[in-house]
Amino acid sequence: MNAPNPLGEAPIKSLFFSYYGPALISILSTTLHQVINGILLGQQVGKEGLAAVGLYGPVIITFIALTLPVVIGSGILIGKKVGAGEYGSVQTIFQFATTLALVLGGAIAVSTPFFLKYVVDFLVGSSNTAIARNTADYMFWQLLGLPFFFLSMFWGGFVRNDGSPKISRNASLIAVTTNIVLDLLFIVGLHWGVEGASVATVIASLASATYLFLHIQKGNNHFGFHKFRFTLNYSGWKELLTFGLPTFASELSFSIGLLIISHSLVNYGSLAVSAFGLVNYLSFVFIRLFTAAMIASLPILSFNIGARLPQRVLETVRFSVGFTLVIGVIVTTLGVVAPNLFITLFSGDKTEEFRQVAGGAMSLYFLLFLAAGPNYILSAYLQSIGKSTLSTLINGLKGVVFVSVFISLLPSYFQMGLNGVWLSRSLAEGCTLLLVGLYTYLRKETYYHERAILARR
Repeated sequence: MNAPNPLGEAPIKSLFFSYYGPALISILSTTLHQVINGILLGQQVGKEGLAAVGLYGPVIITFIALTLPVVIGSGILIGKKVGAGEYGSVQTIFQFATTLALVLGGAIAVSTPFFLKYVVDFLVGSSNTAIARNTADYMFWQLLGLPFFFLSMFWGGFVRNDGSPKISRNASLIAVTTNIVLDLLFIVGLHWGVEGASVATVIASLASATYLFLHIQKGNNHFGFHKFRFTLNYSGWKELLTFGLPTFASELSFSIGLLIISHSLVNYGSLAVSAFGLVNYLSFVFIRLFTAAMIASLPILSFNIGARLPQRVLETVRFSVGFTLVIGVIVTTLGVVAPNLFITLFSGDKTEEFRQVAGGAMSLYFLLFLAAGPNYILSAYLQSIGKSTLSTLINGLKGVVFVSVFISLLPSYFQMGLNGVWLSRSLAEGCTLLLVGLYTYLRKETYYHERAILARR
């Protein structure tokens, strides 16, 4: 007799935290080097150095969004094919995705010298400012190293879905450790500034990809480099992309929203752009708390949907939403009450003027965390029960639609100026939660009834 699965019997609260802890540790391991990177740049280079990292955020998210359909789709298909014993198909998927990573990453790297100036001008404005020069220096090496970054993403996902999660974890830890050591050497020891930070990240991606290459070369997985051939010919590419399109839409809309905010700040001067670089950087760190909650809830939701236990599904949603609301209140309070603590820690600029701008930005921008967690959980739940259209709509509304509306109205029409820009994303998150929450509650027979859950068994 098979032992009962705890996912279907254990208390939801203890189950959630048993998944939340490992998920958070895994995410924070990759975030740690970003925090140290930010502290070193802020102290050694100043606000312009940290702003360069923050402003590069939406750019790299855009490129990650382009690859996620392949990363996620390939991972799901590899797991299915291994389970079915179709190992030849696994090798084909591996060859296709690896080729695509090299082609896409290589194309961006080769074209970097030609389009870099236009991207920097869009994000910062004048290319003669210190922020623009630091942003260009940081982006140049990052974009040149994208092939290594893509390979590390792809191969890490492949080995994880092929039964080697520890290898994927080790690759992440190697990247983090390498990045931290090289940050200390290049930024503090050699005084290379943002270029040193960027080169350190590229070498870290290369180290991670090399570790994964050596593991795959051993032949312990159902794919490998024996008889490997480069190819973009894969008959199941439509199915592969379909699995990853919702995540692609989420990441892309989020990135576009940040680009809209960044571009709107150009008219307010370099101080505002620097403040956004700092605040956006910090938001990337804190948002991991909510991403981990979504990751923790997904296996519990999925199992209990399949096990026809709808009450446990709804209990998971209620607990996860409540948990993220509590975390959101704590993070928002930190941003409102103690912004100077983060400004002092992460920025070398101690001027009162910068403190006022960055402090005001953080107080308003961090309000987004009140709604960010519940939006993540609702999106994951709706995706799990097959309501992918509404799940995608949540990401589109909070990422692009509402941000665009508030950016166009608050600063000028409502004469809120810079405060209107800082509030745009917070209001976008809040309005999305209010609109989708109210809509699904009024139609709870469709979205929260047992029949809606059991229909996706």
